Amino acid sequence: MVTARRSLHDAFLMTEPSSITYRVRGAGREYGPVDFAALERWAREARVTRNTAVWSSSDGQWRAARERRELDAAFAAWIEADAPPVVGPPVNAQAIWSFVLAQFGLCCCFPAIPAIICGFVSLSQIRQRHDRGRALAISGIILGFCGLALGVLGVIYYWLLASSMDDATKQQLLEEYRKLLQAAQTK
Repeated sequence: MVTARRSLHDAFLMTEPSSITYRVRGAGREYGPVDFAALERWAREARVTRNTAVWSSSDGQWRAARERRELDAAFAAWIEADAPPVVGPPVNAQAIWSFVLAQFGLCCCFPAIPAIICGFVSLSQIRQRHDRGRALAISGIILGFCGLALGVLGVIYYWLLASSMDDATKQQLLEEYRKLLQAAQTK
């Protein structure tokens, strides 16, 4: 009789009604309310660890996730591997593009503007979707502004240099440049 009650109790714990909601505390913030499917997905993605505090509307208490029997199946892969899975949210593609374009922007200035735009767009997407790649986006924005500043400084330097020369010096520099090009072409 006792074993029948226990198995009935275990069966109830394993099937969560959809009316039960959960809240999760992590990284100084509280997330939720979410249903059991979302909580289980977070556990499989390693967003919720065995030590994460989880509140359930069924008992109204904050407990470690390892004490919530309904999450045992989600943590089963961890127990077998003796480590949490390395699966997580995806890296935002716009953040990657921002970083790559910003590196090219340091060389030739023109890709710096799309790098800055991609960086700000990716930061917005990362906040909405909870993707990874925030550091890439911020790096892309910073490097993009640096590339843009280098380009503007280069134009100003060229303009100042060109305006300070007299016509004879400009002609002499053009002749030397032509000679260098001809020597490079003959080699």
